[in-house]
Amino acid sequence: MRNRNFITIGLLFFLSISLCGQNQNKKTTETIQTNKGMLFTLKNESHDCSYEVLVNDVPVVSYFGLGGGYSSKKEINQYMLQPGRQEITIRIYPQKKTEASFENVISKNAKVKITILKSKEPMSMLDILAAKEKGEQYEWQVVFFETSKIDADLPYKEFKTAFDVTDKDITWKIKGWAESKDLRNDSKLRQQVDVFYEKFKDILTNKKQQEYVDLLKTSIQEEALSKPWYGSDFGKDLANEMFKYAGEERNFIFPCQNAELKFYGNGKMVTLVCKDLLSYGYSPLISKTAKNAMPKVHTIYLHKSKNSDELKIIR
Repeated sequence: MRNRNFITIGLLFFLSISLCGQNQNKKTTETIQTNKGMLFTLKNESHDCSYEVLVNDVPVVSYFGLGGGYSSKKEINQYMLQPGRQEITIRIYPQKKTEASFENVISKNAKVKITILKSKEPMSMLDILAAKEKGEQYEWQVVFFETSKIDADLPYKEFKTAFDVTDKDITWKIKGWAESKDLRNDSKLRQQVDVFYEKFKDILTNKKQQEYVDLLKTSIQEEALSKPWYGSDFGKDLANEMFKYAGEERNFIFPCQNAELKFYGNGKMVTLVCKDLLSYGYSPLISKTAKNAMPKVHTIYLHKSKNSDELKIIR
């Protein structure tokens, strides 16, 4: 199942982060001819730290687990709203040392490495192997960035890089949060967010499948638009996937007693993040189904359109 408004976390509290240091930034300027734009993918690795990777001020990777290293790969088209400058932020935090405690400062060995690649279309592993055998290039490196060495006792360190894309790279048109309200001074916001999260939990707990799909409507539509290679039925496929998912029997686990508002998208998006040490850094909504032993973190980003006071899921 593809990641959208929730993320599957394998071994949620038993992994950790890993990678390496020296600022490097290599970019391709090559223009690849395609009528459908490019598929952008972010690969990341880490070492001895907790961390987040944000694309245009929206987290696409968050890791606050136990273990020696962590890596992942994620398509990021739906976080790129228009051609031009795309901002990348890497935030590094102290490593988790037990299930309920973190180190006080970032390890001197802490490192995060990211690579952003672009390709003409999604490819299966068999397609990739066939291309390699033929000596055909199937993806191009856009950015390589490796965080520099941590040489002081710090509780937090931030790194930034960026890359540019043309209208040949981004042929889709999605509004996202571009015209949404700035929520940072909204006095009613916390109460509204809490009510929305309770509604979200109730919908999944009671298997209200169509209501669940309706909550995700904009996110599903915009993801489908940002990936035109999958065809005109891709949005329907995503909606059907979510409909089936919402019909599964589930229990919500790791109840969060202390969650805080976090703002992203330059203040136009808001989410809740748990401060309880067991599930620190993740959404307070974590569920487990009878079919799958792996828990799922339901990470939702809410916004208000410019002419409305209603919170809706945008990613």
